[in-house]
Amino acid sequence: MSGWTSEVLLRLEEGITADQKTHLCSVEEELQAATLIQKFLNYPPRGTCKIHSTSWLDGLRGIAALEVYIFPTTSIWAIIYPTFHSSPAETNPLQFPLIRTFVASAPAAVSLFFVISGYVLTQRSFRSIREHFPEKVYPAVASSMFRRGFRLYTLPIILTFCEMLATRIGITPRLSFTFVLEKSLELQFVNWLHEINRFMNPLYNFSGAIQGLVTYMKYDTAIWTIPLEYYGSLLCYILLLLLAQAPADLQRMAIVAIILAFFMLLGSWHFSCFTVGMLIVDFNLHQESTSTTKGPPKHGIHWVALFAAAFYVAGLPTFALGDAHLKPMPGFETVRWLTPSWLHMEDHARFAWSLSGIALLLSISQLPRLKAVLETDFCQYLGKISFSLYLIHLFCLVLFGLKLQAFLMYLVGVEPHDLVGGGVYDDTLRYVLVCGVWYVLNTALAFALAAQVERWVDRPSVRFAKWLDEKCLKPFLP
Repeated sequence: MSGWTSEVLLRLEEGITADQKTHLCSVEEELQAATLIQKFLNYPPRGTCKIHSTSWLDGLRGIAALEVYIFPTTSIWAIIYPTFHSSPAETNPLQFPLIRTFVASAPAAVSLFFVISGYVLTQRSFRSIREHFPEKVYPAVASSMFRRGFRLYTLPIILTFCEMLATRIGITPRLSFTFVLEKSLELQFVNWLHEINRFMNPLYNFSGAIQGLVTYMKYDTAIWTIPLEYYGSLLCYILLLLLAQAPADLQRMAIVAIILAFFMLLGSWHFSCFTVGMLIVDFNLHQESTSTTKGPPKHGIHWVALFAAAFYVAGLPTFALGDAHLKPMPGFETVRWLTPSWLHMEDHARFAWSLSGIALLLSISQLPRLKAVLETDFCQYLGKISFSLYLIHLFCLVLFGLKLQAFLMYLVGVEPHDLVGGGVYDDTLRYVLVCGVWYVLNTALAFALAAQVERWVDRPSVRFAKWLDEKCLKPFLP
């Protein structure tokens, strides 16, 4: 318990009755329990989060990571990917439009990640350009390019090494269907090194990553987005270098708009998300510069409508899983009809998911009340652990989530075969209660582990990259 809290409680003890003193002790115990929970989750104390101009983006990134976590953890309890009534068996209420956005919007959340990255990676440079200091862009971009690889790849390398060991010795099941058990641990390690080279080497996976194709790694399927994130980051940096000397803001924005349209026509949905993020931050900086003369922008109902539409589209089911493209999609038929099928994409639903992520960021940037929600302590906490939570959530599921599920189901007498397609169960009430208890326990453990990974792996890797940048690159920059 903090010192000021103890002091206040001690002062209150003077002149109070026995009943009041008992109540005071119970309050102290509750505060101690809350402090223990905060330490377990590495949750920041109230009022300690420093809010800055981009804090709402941190919170939005945290919500997106939470959506990515929710999808697989819900999928082990109920079938949610197909849309409601796409077949007679699909009757789970979680599959209903709008409701399914809360539990099955992980693909749209990935697109939102990329839009946020395009925004965050270029904001400072665009501000320098608009303030007529384009010379600041070049050293900033050089430093960012140097550090970006360390930031993105350090944690996945350590994570997949742990997953390789855990899978090899039988602690966890495999996280990918392409995983092959080698004859010895030494051969497994060599195979892991080959996979790391394929995963990190920009020349090896360039053709797939440039198209936005999903390429799963043998040791973890969740990290397929990391190479796409790296290439998208490089694209943002290259465009900054090329456009730093653009004679006019409108000209620069027009060029970026043409480039993003070109990428979307090619089917490179992820590059489109990054470039739109650049456009949105440029637009927001324009609003910021004109707000002093024209007053703050009016936040009309059209931004609320845009947010609502984006939220709805975020729940769109995939077009590429099994025979999903042949089945009806009640509630989403219009979206499917509007999706251009001639685009070269492995899953044409990514076109709509990308538009959803773009519209979510754009609309939220114009809605102060939503931005304020994203600046709350909980959302800032999610933003802090978002990268580590995104990477380790599947490993947590196979490490302790599935075992915990089996134990709780055995404890209350719910059999695994009670999981019937469409969410129809023999004992619904007990099943839902077990699911709720499991969700609380699993989420607490996953969040606590993600917080520790952020503290001991992610944060030090950022500091190391910054230190190495100062030693190797800064002496040669102006």
